[in-house]
Amino acid sequence: MWNGDGTVEVNGFRIFYSEVDCVRRIFEKHPETAMNIRPKNQMVKNAYMNNLLDLIDIICLAPQELTEEELRDAENTLFELVEVGFELDWLKKKLEELCVKKKKMEARGARMRELDGMIVEQRRVLWALETERKNEENEARSDSARLGFEDV
Repeated sequence: MWNGDGTVEVNGFRIFYSEVDCVRRIFEKHPETAMNIRPKNQMVKNAYMNNLLDLIDIICLAPQELTEEELRDAENTLFELVEVGFELDWLKKKLEELCVKKKKMEARGARMRELDGMIVEQRRVLWALETERKNEENEARSDSARLGFEDV
């Protein structure tokens, strides 16, 4: 239902027209999402819906695009939404998966840096060995050289 102020009513929430598809999809896939929401004030309900949509936007980001602080804030927002009656087990699961991916990504990055350091060190060792081998080769050549007539 169009309200004349750029908003549409979907399941008791006034949302901007640009968000209709997203909100409808939420309620189609997860009809229990707002069944037990306690606030009755329309502005408060709308603010919570905006928080939910912002949270979904955050969860859709790649792990490397998020800081630890942003993930903590997302967890706090999720907790607040659940406290006021939203049923968000489905979203909690996605947020947990994102946190796990972020931790794995950070661990993998640390391991890659460690391996890079090991490679650099091994290259130094190899370079030193190649230098030592060339010196040995040069000395072997000079030791095996024939003496000339002037050397006798």
